[in-house]
Amino acid sequence: MPVKTRTKLFRRIRLAAIILLAVVLVPYGFSRIASPWRRVSVHSNADVSVGHRDDSSLVIACYNIAHGRGLATSNWQGGTAEERKTRLAEIADLLRNLDADIVVLNEVDFDSSWSLSTNQARYLATQAGYPYWAEQRNLDFRVLNWKWRFGNAILSRYPITEASVIDFPGFSSVETFLAGKKRGVDCTIAVNGVKLRILGVHFSHRSEVIRARSAEMITEITSADTVPTIVAGDLNSSPTGFPNSQSDKDAGNAVDILDASSLFQRRPEQPPIDPAEMTFPADQPEWISDWILVPRNCHVLDYRVESSTLSDHRPVVAELSMDLVGDTTAPR
Repeated sequence: MPVKTRTKLFRRIRLAAIILLAVVLVPYGFSRIASPWRRVSVHSNADVSVGHRDDSSLVIACYNIAHGRGLATSNWQGGTAEERKTRLAEIADLLRNLDADIVVLNEVDFDSSWSLSTNQARYLATQAGYPYWAEQRNLDFRVLNWKWRFGNAILSRYPITEASVIDFPGFSSVETFLAGKKRGVDCTIAVNGVKLRILGVHFSHRSEVIRARSAEMITEITSADTVPTIVAGDLNSSPTGFPNSQSDKDAGNAVDILDASSLFQRRPEQPPIDPAEMTFPADQPEWISDWILVPRNCHVLDYRVESSTLSDHRPVVAELSMDLVGDTTAPR
């Protein structure tokens, strides 16, 4: 091959490589640069009517919806597009039937390719009757036309007045830089004009060390505030003596740390003997991964795990006395 021809070929290959890198890296780079500004947001929809319950109690629920994939083990699975849409509609029906005032959701897609780019938080809030919701992104990046944007959400019948990110420690600094990490969302909700703080959390699934450090952050956040605070979500941890309980290298355990703070109470208090009290996996539950932790002085009227296989987790519901937030006799 003549030198000039070979030189032209190399230039074309180099140009093609540069164009390919630009096509791949520019959308990805922009998504990562923009991610801090999209990390948490509060939304409302005036067209959604507020449901009415007995105002003598406040009902909190938490549910890891597993990206709407059902019991599938991969987010790229979960059935056809129509099956995914049907499942998400069934999750909305489930939330409507739970009739909770506030719902903490984990593994919620806001714009992910595997879930048809559906904003699941917006959809569930609208379909289940919640006029207010907060979105908090854990992972947020794009490669070519494929998007990964998901995290936690809080749906509420009451106005969300403030929302911020709880920046839990990451499993890897490189992973955090390139894609993101598990975080939490800290919301202040005005329950008939009285402040209530909800921490929607999803702890690391890979390390009890990180879960323990995340629990320590929760205790620091909560102890510094006089506003009643509820922690809800998938902690990926069970206390010592419970099925599947784990400890870090220093014998630390996330739920044990939250217990030791004396800031919260939990149900069940003793190791469960009935699978109906367990939350994961949903089809054959073996341990408790999902919790609602409430202030020590709060009166818990009811606490239950709902049987459902719309996700690999089961939803948890806690009914609390309205004394938690003071006088709420004003109508909704």
